[in-house]
Amino acid sequence: MIKRYLTLPVLALFLLTSCNSGGCYESTSVKVYCTLHSLLQNKDVKMDSISVWGAGSDSLVYNNESLSELELDLNPNAQETKYVVQIKTDGNLYKDTLSLKHTNQPWFQSMECGCMVFSTLDTCLTTGTIFQSANIVNHQVNNQQTENVVLNFNE
Repeated sequence: MIKRYLTLPVLALFLLTSCNSGGCYESTSVKVYCTLHSLLQNKDVKMDSISVWGAGSDSLVYNNESLSELELDLNPNAQETKYVVQIKTDGNLYKDTLSLKHTNQPWFQSMECGCMVFSTLDTCLTTGTIFQSANIVNHQVNNQQTENVVLNFNE
C-alpha cells in the first residue's frame, strides 16, 4: 500500500522535471555574414584597420580591427540597413557604404527562444570606394552561420 502512494508522487516529479525548462537550445543570433574577397588575389583575405558602424549612428560594430568576415545585424523594423565601412591604409582613410535591402519575416521559435526576425536579402550595393562589387551568395538570413554576401575589392 505504501509503495502505491510513493509511486504516484515519484512519477509526477519525474514528468515535471522532464519538461524543457532549460532554455533555448538554438542560436537566436540572426546576422548577415559578409566575406572579404580580393579580386587581384582571387581569394578571401583579411583586411587590416577596418571600422564599421551603422549609417546615421555613432556606435561602432568594429573598431580598427583586422577581419576576413563581417557579422552584421539587419534592422528588423526597416526594409534597408546601411553600414559605413572605413579602412585606414598608408595613412589615408577610405569610406564605403554597404546598403542591404531585405524583406523581414518574424519567426516565433518557442517560449524559451522567443521571436527572431529572419530576412531575405533582395539587393546588396556599395558606393564603390573600397568594394568594387557585392554579390549575394545566400539570400536567406537566419540563425545559421552561413556566408550571405561576398564583398569584392582590389588591393
